Amino acid sequence: MKKNGQPEDVFFSPPKFAPDNNADGIKENHHSGINRLVKLSIVVDGQVIKYYKHFKLKQSAKGHHYFELTLAHDALGERQDHQLGQANQFLGNRLTVKMMYKDIASSPERVFVGVITQVGFSQDSHSLGNIVLKGYSPTILLDAAPHTQSFGGGQPVNMGIIATNVIKQGIDSSKYDVRVDAKASSQILYSAQYDETHYNYLARMAEAYGEQFYYDGEVLHFGNMPPQNKPIELTYGSNVTDVNVELKAVHLKPEYYGYNSSSNTKLTSGETSINHKSDLAQKAYQKNKGIFTTPSLRIAPIKAVTDMDVVNSQTSTSGSQAVEVFTVSGGTTVPFLYPGCVSDLKMRKQDSNQTSYFTRLMVTEVTHEVDTLGHYTGHFEAIASDTGYMPKPEFVVPIAQPQIATVISNTDPESQGRVTVKFDWQQSDTTNFIRMMSPDAGGTDQITQNRGYVAIPEVGDQVMVGFVHNHPDRPFVMGGIFHGGTGLGGGVNNHLKSIQTRSGIKVLMNDAEGSVNIIDPSGNTYFMDGKGNITVTAPKDMNFNAGANLNISVGQNMTTTVGANQSNTIGMNKVDNITMNHNESVGAMKNMAIGANFMTNVTGKLTHYVKGDMETFGEKEHRLTSLKGVEVNSKGNVEHHAEKEVMNNSGEKSKSQ
Repeated sequence: MKKNGQPEDVFFSPPKFAPDNNADGIKENHHSGINRLVKLSIVVDGQVIKYYKHFKLKQSAKGHHYFELTLAHDALGERQDHQLGQANQFLGNRLTVKMMYKDIASSPERVFVGVITQVGFSQDSHSLGNIVLKGYSPTILLDAAPHTQSFGGGQPVNMGIIATNVIKQGIDSSKYDVRVDAKASSQILYSAQYDETHYNYLARMAEAYGEQFYYDGEVLHFGNMPPQNKPIELTYGSNVTDVNVELKAVHLKPEYYGYNSSSNTKLTSGETSINHKSDLAQKAYQKNKGIFTTPSLRIAPIKAVTDMDVVNSQTSTSGSQAVEVFTVSGGTTVPFLYPGCVSDLKMRKQDSNQTSYFTRLMVTEVTHEVDTLGHYTGHFEAIASDTGYMPKPEFVVPIAQPQIATVISNTDPESQGRVTVKFDWQQSDTTNFIRMMSPDAGGTDQITQNRGYVAIPEVGDQVMVGFVHNHPDRPFVMGGIFHGGTGLGGGVNNHLKSIQTRSGIKVLMNDAEGSVNIIDPSGNTYFMDGKGNITVTAPKDMNFNAGANLNISVGQNMTTTVGANQSNTIGMNKVDNITMNHNESVGAMKNMAIGANFMTNVTGKLTHYVKGDMETFGEKEHRLTSLKGVEVNSKGNVEHHAEKEVMNNSGEKSKSQ
């Protein structure tokens, strides 16, 4: 959608702005001792109001402007009563009031634009009644109800983009003028308007990021200070009365710090000084540095990424505090002052009626009152004009409470185990990548990364999110939460505790049995039954690798069943110690290959029983030695064959039986 050929999201950024040039006209039409009558030109949503009884306007750079306009009962053409038949149509309409000198063709003029928020009818005894229109600056349209929304997350945004989007949600740019000229250097990873009005959010962000935010009566300004008008000359004893000059003791040494978790860097700033050019304001500023000497170390009110972010935020706080050291207030007959306008104040010389230049001021608050005859009464408050800062706008700091969110991504581009989440109040937006709390997390000399408990939530998981320092721009995941679709509970009497991963890996701890069962999706199990027994099951292979020794100790029986082949490879020696019997059954052949000697030691009797043939083959000599007799028995023949001699030797005579 476009407006006037410009994309809607940049419509406010930045419009042309020209300061008024009333200074010369005010000076030309001012005559000492004569208070000019003031004429008001009043228009309500296109309808001209020619007659009025009283108009009062309170303007402030710190907050909303407020006005009251009292009209005669018939000022709208028809007589009005408590039914407010015609007047009620004005509710919510734009009010334009132009102030100028009466009966002067070339009079300077100043316009105020507001919105009517209250229409009333008041009637005293013996009167026909009055119509009373009350309202505020259009900033009130941003301050009606709290809201929650976020900016950034997917990619950084600057303050100008945020301000433009927030303002256009409440203010119609075709009715009210807005100027956004924020610093393009501010790159905000993520920011949330948290249960607060649009106005409060803008005021809070302006103070935190060093932007100025105020309404001057015609234009809502956000960002850098606009170009200054030519100073309006204010002279004590002529168009200014009851001047009050104040120097205040103010703490001027805020000290902010921050933290960048991605780089594990503490962010700091040094002293941030504000430049006061006015002689008296400069002296007051320097004097204040020695009055309050207590340190004021606080966390920066932003999600800082660099030291410069902290410095800029601290400078903003210093600036809004520094303007309070020197203030001037007084009454005036000049109806053209407004928040943000610059004036030169002349004061009377001591013991003389002559005046001389005192200081240059920037008006921050002004009150105007005009009666039906044009008599004007005004009062103003001002600060030194040269700091580049306005007083701190009025706002409250929201306290972010833990809330539920859904994980959108766990693919951290920096591989730091972070996730992005979407809160229930977010539509298409998400947070930036935020950290995950763990029961144990850190690094050591041996384990530099991922030491502790690592369990990053899955996409779609519901999590509880907390906020560092309760700041809505600094969320972190506290942990996961089951809901009705994912929670199953711990069974009867809460007997089952478990850990389960996305692929189906499970660790089941059964308090009723005292058992622990570790299961993977393939069917591998490691089961401890709580009664002293362990069962390990693998549907396929099971491998044991020991870099050094493997010791197996069995208190009673040990059974090994192999469905097919078994192969044992021993690099060196093997020792089998069997206290009693050793039975070995081979269903087919048994082959033994021995690389060196083979020795069998039998303490008792050695018996070979062979159903088939028995052959003994030796490539070298074969000796049979017995310490007692040797007997060979056969039911058949006994044959001795030799390619050479067969020798039978006996220590005694041989016998044949």
